[in-house]
Amino acid sequence: MSEKDFAVVIKGHYLEYYDDEHIYLVDGVIVPSVSEILSVKFGGKYSGVDKTTLRKAAEAGTAVHEAIEQLCKTGEADTDIPEVRNFLWLKKQYGFEVVSNELPVLLSKGGKPIAAGRLDMVLSMNKELGIADIKRTSVLDKEYVAFQTNIYRIAFQQSYDLDAKFLRVIHLRENVRKFVPLPINPEMAIGLVEDFLERKNDE
Repeated sequence: MSEKDFAVVIKGHYLEYYDDEHIYLVDGVIVPSVSEILSVKFGGKYSGVDKTTLRKAAEAGTAVHEAIEQLCKTGEADTDIPEVRNFLWLKKQYGFEVVSNELPVLLSKGGKPIAAGRLDMVLSMNKELGIADIKRTSVLDKEYVAFQTNIYRIAFQQSYDLDAKFLRVIHLRENVRKFVPLPINPEMAIGLVEDFLERKNDE
Protein backbone atom coordinates (compact mmCIF):
# COMPACT_ATOMS: atom_id res chain seq x y z
CA MET A 1 0.00 0.00 0.00
CA SER A 2 1.39 3.40 -0.97
CA GLU A 3 1.46 6.40 1.36
CA LYS A 4 -0.12 8.33 -1.52
CA ASP A 5 -3.27 6.17 -1.40
CA PHE A 6 -6.32 7.93 0.01
CA ALA A 7 -10.06 7.72 0.49
CA VAL A 8 -12.32 10.78 0.86
CA VAL A 9 -15.99 11.63 0.60
CA ILE A 10 -16.90 14.33 -1.94
CA LYS A 11 -20.53 15.37 -2.37
CA GLY A 12 -21.68 12.09 -0.86
CA HIS A 13 -19.47 9.96 -3.13
CA TYR A 14 -16.70 7.75 -1.76
CA LEU A 15 -13.52 8.44 -3.76
CA GLU A 16 -10.52 6.13 -3.45
CA TYR A 17 -7.11 6.41 -5.09
CA TYR A 18 -4.44 3.70 -5.35
CA ASP A 19 -1.10 5.06 -6.46
CA ASP A 20 0.66 1.81 -7.43
CA GLU A 21 -2.04 1.08 -10.01
CA HIS A 22 -2.85 4.78 -10.56
CA ILE A 23 -6.58 4.12 -10.38
CA TYR A 24 -9.53 6.03 -8.97
CA LEU A 25 -12.70 4.39 -7.69
CA VAL A 26 -15.94 6.20 -6.99
CA ASP A 27 -18.40 4.24 -4.83
CA GLY A 28 -16.41 1.10 -5.65
CA VAL A 29 -16.37 1.60 -9.44
CA ILE A 30 -13.21 2.50 -11.40
CA VAL A 31 -13.47 5.86 -13.15
CA PRO A 32 -11.05 7.50 -15.61
CA SER A 33 -8.51 10.08 -14.48
CA VAL A 34 -8.41 13.57 -15.92
CA SER A 35 -5.17 12.49 -17.64
CA GLU A 36 -7.13 9.82 -19.54
CA ILE A 37 -9.57 12.47 -20.78
CA LEU A 38 -6.63 14.58 -21.97
CA SER A 39 -5.21 11.59 -23.86
CA VAL A 40 -8.10 11.92 -26.36
CA LYS A 41 -6.42 15.05 -27.72
CA PHE A 42 -2.83 14.59 -26.57
CA GLY A 43 -2.39 10.80 -26.66
CA GLY A 44 0.78 10.75 -28.73
CA LYS A 45 2.43 13.57 -26.83
CA TYR A 46 5.57 11.62 -25.87
CA SER A 47 5.45 8.79 -28.41
CA GLY A 48 8.83 9.69 -29.92
CA VAL A 49 10.67 10.00 -26.62
CA ASP A 50 12.97 7.27 -25.31
CA LYS A 51 11.45 5.29 -22.40
CA THR A 52 14.47 5.80 -20.15
CA THR A 53 14.34 9.54 -20.73
CA LEU A 54 10.62 9.55 -19.91
CA ARG A 55 11.17 7.54 -16.73
CA LYS A 56 13.94 9.85 -15.51
CA ALA A 57 11.86 12.93 -16.29
CA ALA A 58 8.87 11.47 -14.43
CA GLU A 59 11.04 10.65 -11.40
CA ALA A 60 12.52 14.16 -11.35
CA GLY A 61 9.04 15.69 -11.70
CA THR A 62 7.69 13.57 -8.85
CA ALA A 63 10.62 14.57 -6.61
CA VAL A 64 9.94 18.27 -7.28
CA HIS A 65 6.20 17.89 -6.61
CA GLU A 66 6.86 16.05 -3.35
CA ALA A 67 9.46 18.57 -2.16
CA ILE A 68 7.12 21.50 -2.84
CA GLU A 69 4.21 19.71 -1.17
CA GLN A 70 6.43 19.10 1.88
CA LEU A 71 7.40 22.78 1.89
CA CYS A 72 3.77 23.90 1.77
CA LYS A 73 2.68 21.55 4.54
CA THR A 74 5.59 21.87 6.95
CA GLY A 75 7.39 25.06 5.97
CA GLU A 76 10.60 23.04 5.54
CA ALA A 77 12.27 23.74 2.20
CA ASP A 78 14.79 21.42 0.56
CA THR A 79 16.78 24.25 -0.97
CA ASP A 80 19.26 21.79 -2.46
CA ILE A 81 16.64 21.33 -5.18
CA PRO A 82 16.82 24.27 -7.63
CA GLU A 83 13.12 24.04 -8.47
CA VAL A 84 12.23 24.53 -4.80
CA ARG A 85 14.34 27.69 -4.67
CA ASN A 86 12.64 28.86 -7.86
CA PHE A 87 9.21 28.14 -6.39
CA LEU A 88 10.02 30.19 -3.30
CA TRP A 89 11.13 33.07 -5.51
CA LEU A 90 7.86 32.95 -7.47
CA LYS A 91 5.83 32.79 -4.28
CA LYS A 92 7.52 35.93 -2.98
CA GLN A 93 7.46 37.71 -6.35
CA TYR A 94 3.73 37.18 -7.03
CA GLY A 95 2.46 37.13 -3.46
CA PHE A 96 0.38 33.97 -3.65
CA GLU A 97 -0.36 31.55 -0.82
CA VAL A 98 -0.91 27.82 -1.23
CA VAL A 99 -4.30 26.86 0.20
CA SER A 100 -4.18 23.17 -0.70
CA ASN A 101 -1.91 20.59 -2.34
CA GLU A 102 -2.95 17.47 -4.23
CA LEU A 103 -6.64 18.22 -3.67
CA PRO A 104 -8.92 15.36 -4.81
CA VAL A 105 -11.77 16.34 -7.15
CA LEU A 106 -14.63 14.61 -8.94
CA LEU A 107 -15.78 15.57 -12.42
CA SER A 108 -19.49 14.95 -12.91
CA LYS A 109 -22.05 15.10 -15.66
CA GLY A 110 -25.73 15.30 -14.79
CA GLY A 111 -24.82 14.71 -11.14
CA LYS A 112 -23.02 11.44 -11.95
CA PRO A 113 -19.23 11.22 -11.41
CA ILE A 114 -17.43 10.48 -14.70
CA ALA A 115 -13.77 11.09 -13.76
CA ALA A 116 -11.47 12.01 -10.88
CA GLY A 117 -8.17 13.71 -10.32
CA ARG A 118 -6.03 15.78 -7.99
CA LEU A 119 -5.19 19.46 -8.29
CA ASP A 120 -1.51 20.25 -7.82
CA MET A 121 -2.41 23.44 -5.98
CA VAL A 122 -5.23 25.74 -4.97
CA LEU A 123 -3.81 29.23 -4.56
CA SER A 124 -4.99 32.41 -2.91
CA MET A 125 -3.84 35.62 -4.59
CA ASN A 126 -5.28 39.12 -4.33
CA LYS A 127 -8.10 37.68 -2.16
CA GLU A 128 -9.18 35.29 -4.93
CA LEU A 129 -8.87 31.51 -5.28
CA GLY A 130 -7.23 29.96 -8.30
CA ILE A 131 -5.78 26.70 -9.56
CA ALA A 132 -2.14 26.09 -10.46
CA ASP A 133 -0.36 23.13 -12.01
CA ILE A 134 3.36 22.51 -11.66
CA LYS A 135 5.27 21.49 -14.80
CA ARG A 136 8.93 20.54 -15.06
CA THR A 137 9.00 19.82 -18.79
CA SER A 138 11.84 21.21 -20.87
CA VAL A 139 9.31 22.87 -23.17
CA LEU A 140 6.03 24.14 -21.69
CA ASP A 141 2.96 22.91 -23.59
CA LYS A 142 0.53 25.71 -22.78
CA GLU A 143 -2.29 24.16 -24.81
CA TYR A 144 -2.14 20.91 -22.85
CA VAL A 145 -2.05 22.59 -19.44
CA ALA A 146 -4.82 25.00 -20.48
CA PHE A 147 -7.13 22.06 -21.22
CA GLN A 148 -5.98 20.31 -18.04
CA THR A 149 -6.55 23.23 -15.68
CA ASN A 150 -9.89 24.14 -17.26
CA ILE A 151 -11.16 20.59 -16.68
CA TYR A 152 -9.82 20.75 -13.12
CA ARG A 153 -11.57 24.08 -12.62
CA ILE A 154 -14.96 22.56 -13.49
CA ALA A 155 -14.28 19.57 -11.20
CA PHE A 156 -13.18 21.91 -8.38
CA GLN A 157 -16.38 23.94 -8.68
CA GLN A 158 -18.53 20.79 -8.74
CA SER A 159 -16.70 19.18 -5.82
CA TYR A 160 -16.48 22.09 -3.40
CA ASP A 161 -18.94 24.76 -4.64
CA LEU A 162 -16.02 27.19 -4.94
CA ASP A 163 -14.99 29.21 -7.97
CA ALA A 164 -11.45 29.41 -9.32
CA LYS A 165 -11.00 32.95 -10.59
CA PHE A 166 -7.64 32.34 -12.24
CA LEU A 167 -5.55 29.53 -13.71
CA ARG A 168 -1.76 29.36 -13.72
CA VAL A 169 1.02 27.01 -14.66
CA ILE A 170 4.13 27.09 -12.49
CA HIS A 171 6.98 26.14 -14.82
CA LEU A 172 10.07 25.07 -12.90
CA ARG A 173 13.42 23.70 -13.92
CA GLU A 174 16.98 24.26 -12.76
CA ASN A 175 17.12 27.60 -14.57
CA VAL A 176 13.41 28.27 -15.17
CA ARG A 177 10.90 29.97 -12.88
CA LYS A 178 7.71 31.11 -14.58
CA PHE A 179 4.21 31.85 -13.29
CA VAL A 180 2.18 31.73 -16.49
CA PRO A 181 -1.47 32.89 -16.78
CA LEU A 182 -3.85 30.56 -18.62
CA PRO A 183 -7.20 31.40 -20.23
CA ILE A 184 -10.44 30.38 -18.53
CA ASN A 185 -12.44 28.55 -21.19
CA PRO A 186 -15.03 26.09 -19.80
CA GLU A 187 -16.52 25.45 -23.24
CA MET A 188 -13.14 24.15 -24.48
CA ALA A 189 -12.90 21.79 -21.50
CA ILE A 190 -16.47 20.55 -21.80
CA GLY A 191 -15.94 19.87 -25.52
CA LEU A 192 -12.97 17.60 -24.78
CA VAL A 193 -14.90 15.78 -22.04
CA GLU A 194 -17.77 15.20 -24.50
CA ASP A 195 -15.32 13.82 -27.08
CA PHE A 196 -13.92 11.46 -24.45
CA LEU A 197 -17.37 10.22 -23.44
CA GLU A 198 -18.38 9.66 -27.07
CA ARG A 199 -15.27 7.57 -27.73
CA LYS A 200 -15.86 5.61 -24.54
CA ASN A 201 -19.44 4.83 -25.59
CA ASP A 202 -18.22 3.66 -28.99
CA GLU A 203 -15.80 1.14 -27.46
